[in-house]
Amino acid sequence: MHRRIRRLGWKTALLAIAPLTLGLIPGVPHPFIHAFLWWVPVPERVDVPEPREGVDRVLIIAPHPDDEVLALGSTIAQLAREGDQVLVVFLTNGDANRAAKNLLTLNPLRRAPDYRALGYRRQKEAVRALGILGVPESHAMFLGYPDGGLYALWTDHWEETRPYRSPFTRASHPFYSNSFNPEAVYAGAHLARDLATIISSFRPTVVYMPHEQDKHPDHRAGFLFGMAALSSATAELMPEVRLYVVHVADWPKPVQLLPGLMLAPPDLNGDWAWYTVEFPEEVIDLKLAAVRAYTSQMWTNGRFLGKFIRASEVYAVPAESSWEALR
Repeated sequence: MHRRIRRLGWKTALLAIAPLTLGLIPGVPHPFIHAFLWWVPVPERVDVPEPREGVDRVLIIAPHPDDEVLALGSTIAQLAREGDQVLVVFLTNGDANRAAKNLLTLNPLRRAPDYRALGYRRQKEAVRALGILGVPESHAMFLGYPDGGLYALWTDHWEETRPYRSPFTRASHPFYSNSFNPEAVYAGAHLARDLATIISSFRPTVVYMPHEQDKHPDHRAGFLFGMAALSSATAELMPEVRLYVVHVADWPKPVQLLPGLMLAPPDLNGDWAWYTVEFPEEVIDLKLAAVRAYTSQMWTNGRFLGKFIRASEVYAVPAESSWEALR
């Protein structure tokens, strides 16, 4: 009996330390990172899709994979159902999410290979989510800039001579195999130039980007870079700009899944015109399925994600008097 107990104790100990030991191989990401997604290939690099005429061309700028479905999942599904062309541009790959990395590896050590592998997982989740909403993989573009570092690119690392270095991936350039511009470095000028190139090629009629008052620094930077990229657009090609929010204190409430409840606009300072778009039940169901495709986020922050599943979505447009100041 005592021997069985000792053997069971050793087996339990080995199982407990296995995740840690698997994550100690130098330069090799933890194999658990891609749990339940082994069979999903990494998305290939895509060029800017050819703009289609006669339909709305909608560009969505997302700081991280999942922002697009949280704020605009039902909108994307409805646009796809109506035949409009939707292009989603992810500024980062969400590779600095410590909670997701720690859960997937059961390893608290900050290892660059693990965070890089997490970025690839977030890409896989993104194309699965967009596929549910009706957006093909060819219309998901990954720029590969640093998660958690976008605002630093705007304020302190604009020039390529002073690139930003991610404390998570240890990279100072878009190293991912599918990054839009593999020649870039983590510099604000390069990110703004990449977005301007995409906008001039795709010629969007509508652009959704983060609201300038979103509390997440990457989202505020997403607004700044989006506006900088649009500043070179001519009046004839200037798209309609719509601003969405994800991170606002105590919004939306309550923090639970309520697909039958309308989403009220957040209470933000400034002269904003808020628009509410209501959706049928089948479209809301698509958004819920797309949100659930982000498994790494659902496992760690499911209540936060679930509160965005509502009967409507909202976006803001600046009042005419303040628009020139924003530009």
